[in-house]
Amino acid sequence: MRQQKRSRSRQMDDDDEPNRGPKKPQKRRSQKLRIIGGSMRGRVVVYHGAEFTRPMKDSVRESLFNIIGPRIKGAYAIDLFAGTGAVSFEALSRGASRATAIEMNRMALRFLRSTAETLGVAEQIKFLAGDTFRLAGPLLEHSIRADVIDDTPRVIFFCPPYAMWESRAEQLAKLLKNAVENSPPNSLIVAESEKHFDPDGLPPGQWDHRMYGNTRLSFLEPPMVCGM
Repeated sequence: MRQQKRSRSRQMDDDDEPNRGPKKPQKRRSQKLRIIGGSMRGRVVVYHGAEFTRPMKDSVRESLFNIIGPRIKGAYAIDLFAGTGAVSFEALSRGASRATAIEMNRMALRFLRSTAETLGVAEQIKFLAGDTFRLAGPLLEHSIRADVIDDTPRVIFFCPPYAMWESRAEQLAKLLKNAVENSPPNSLIVAESEKHFDPDGLPPGQWDHRMYGNTRLSFLEPPMVCGM
């Protein structure tokens, strides 16, 4: 009987152990991605490794830039949800004249700026800190609002967290519409979504959809707009 009591006492102590206090969160280790092609091929992009950022798979990023091909050379790359920055840095590596990347998370921004310095492209890329849905509107409209029209073709990347295609669907649709209506000639819009996303949620247009595992890449060349 005493042995049973001791056993029960130990079991109670074990059961009570979770109540002694929350466990310390595990520290996230920085992760590394590699630039796949271009002048910086093989160079490293370091990011924080936290779960709130979902890096585009290397194989998908390679397919993306193979499809874009020479369109990226000399273009202005706009990365609306920068995350790791791999898409922006890949674009610069493959010949984009400059890039703008928007990121809300401060920790992610520190890694982005550090990587830009390490890669020697800090003067080619501008980082905007804050909410994409607040900052992107004026950015996308710049070509028609500036005193001197900038007609440099753009490649605009819409690569938000997949859940946003539902939770922020209306706002994303407005940004896409803005990009379609205000992009200079020969621009290209790229939207990344989960494979089950209904592409009818994208603005009307001749979208080219490609599937890569769980990822859907959608491409649209905005129509020519009179006066641009």
